[in-house]
Amino acid sequence: MSHRGIFLSSILLAGALASFAAETPLALTLQSRSPSGQTTLVKEQWLPSRTAIIVCDMWDLHHCKNAVTREGEMAPRFNEVLEKARKDGVLIIHAPSACMKPYEGTPARERAKSAPAAARLPARIGEWCKQIPAEEMAVYPLDQTDGGEDDDPAEHAQWAAELTAKGLNPKAPWTKQLDVLRIDQEKDAISDSGVEIWNLLESRNIDNVILMGVHTNMCVSGRPFGLRQMAKNGKHVVLMRDMTDTMYNPARWPFVSHVRGTELYIQHVERRICPTITSDQFIGGQPFTFSAATAGKKRLQILLLGDSTTEAIIPKKIAPEEPQFEDMLRVKLATEGDLPPCDVYNEGVSGEFIRRLLDTRYDKAVKTKPQADYIFIRYGINDQARRKDFETNFLPDYRELLARLRQDHPKAMLIPTTIIPFSGAAKDEHVNVLIKQLAAGAKLTLFDIYPRYDAELKKGPDMLNYRRYPLSRVPENLRPLATPYIQPEADPKIVVLDNRLDGIFGHLPGWTGDRHPNIAGYNVIADETAKWLAPLIRNQIQVQK
Repeated sequence: MSHRGIFLSSILLAGALASFAAETPLALTLQSRSPSGQTTLVKEQWLPSRTAIIVCDMWDLHHCKNAVTREGEMAPRFNEVLEKARKDGVLIIHAPSACMKPYEGTPARERAKSAPAAARLPARIGEWCKQIPAEEMAVYPLDQTDGGEDDDPAEHAQWAAELTAKGLNPKAPWTKQLDVLRIDQEKDAISDSGVEIWNLLESRNIDNVILMGVHTNMCVSGRPFGLRQMAKNGKHVVLMRDMTDTMYNPARWPFVSHVRGTELYIQHVERRICPTITSDQFIGGQPFTFSAATAGKKRLQILLLGDSTTEAIIPKKIAPEEPQFEDMLRVKLATEGDLPPCDVYNEGVSGEFIRRLLDTRYDKAVKTKPQADYIFIRYGINDQARRKDFETNFLPDYRELLARLRQDHPKAMLIPTTIIPFSGAAKDEHVNVLIKQLAAGAKLTLFDIYPRYDAELKKGPDMLNYRRYPLSRVPENLRPLATPYIQPEADPKIVVLDNRLDGIFGHLPGWTGDRHPNIAGYNVIADETAKWLAPLIRNQIQVQK
């Protein structure tokens, strides 16, 4: 090479390095979850030139009227994010599927079509992806087999008629992307093709991909350019979790509100597919939330207060993706068919007794909850074991709790609940007599869970409790057999939810001595609670009529 060529090359290289140095990285905080649900936050710096945002299916219309309403609420902030990201140097790819016709011949459309073929084109990148290996053993969080429609049937029929009158297909009325989202023909790209979008990303050396749009549990995850395809084929992909929505009908399992259904699916994404970020990381302020206007039907609010026999900490730790106590109660009430939808908040805490609740966390955990309709109160086990001067203080503590609940949740029905069989018949009976005495004196309706739980225990005395046994009490030669079930702590313990190890360790003294419920035990409590509560809800509805 000549001296002049070397000189020119040096100038070009210096210019490229200067441009690279001048690029301000995007400071992002990525949120992911372990299989048990534990949240992890990781701070990263992304170069805008190596980053793209894919806008998924933000159509002008939809067959679900509620989906259109929610999209309309989200769109202005959505566009703010795109404008800021574009200004920072991020590539914006608009991907309104099945709507390419209005954009044919435009610079943004041609930009995607003309991207050179990638040297590495993943197999089946042009197809939907319904699942990746990390999801195979997971409990899918939503029943979306009905398509996720959450419209009122009458309103939905009227909406379909409106779409038909406009000459649109009421099952697929979209024609283009929502106009609120500006397309910059000089910088952006438009495509609904997995191959075209992959070629575009590769031609620009883009490793980082942000998905925004609708609907997360369908198009955003499954499209050829969606989260799963990007994740499994090596892109550093994230979901912007507040700039999305789901297609989920609260009348289907797990019978939660639409907002909560979206949260559950996002948690699935964070566990099994990719991390998430929020819009405030681009434009400041607070993450976006949908308004009360999109909340759907009014839901009954049920609050559970109590100790470890309410909280279910071990089942939640060992089987975090299985339905837990509060989930089964909500689902059982939903399967009655004629009751209003319910939200159930479990505020039980292991080791807690009434005085500790009042003195340490009542204001944060109870006072701040949505106004409750029903509050179940199940204390007594730890009060008897830990409260100083139990005989003197238990009932005054209970009355103080009732007074505060009446003040903070004035419309709630307060429901004293007996404890389950736990400390031996005599001790249990002593506590339950006091609870019954308190309920009668306060003229409150008592929920007596003890007889049903006791009857279930007679079918098999250890069927409803988990095994939690100190490793130190296991003979040395048997310890290797316990290795997969050891929970590391100061005093390591073997923990299993059922009888699978009884044949090996059942002969050890106290092996089945822990009386805390396993999932089967909590299902008994949930079942009996629902059977008891359902008639009360019906009666209250009749009175209100």
